[in-house]
Amino acid sequence: MRYENLSRYTNTEFKRLVGVTRELFDLMVDILALAEQQKKKSGRPHSLSLADQLLLTLNYLRCYKRGGPTCLNN
Repeated sequence: MRYENLSRYTNTEFKRLVGVTRELFDLMVDILALAEQQKKKSGRPHSLSLADQLLLTLNYLRCYKRGGPTCLNN
């Protein structure tokens, strides 16, 4: 699931799906953007946005922790 698709959900549904509040998620994306600016640029550009990369990481950690099919679909 892409971050753009999550905009239609309420804050409660967003937290249930992602595991963190929308405000914390936005703060995490801002911190990742600062770290990305400080990185040396080499290689191919990312195909996913930072928000999508974070969403994928949080989803992976959530699935790994529970050990079952609790992942986001699509």
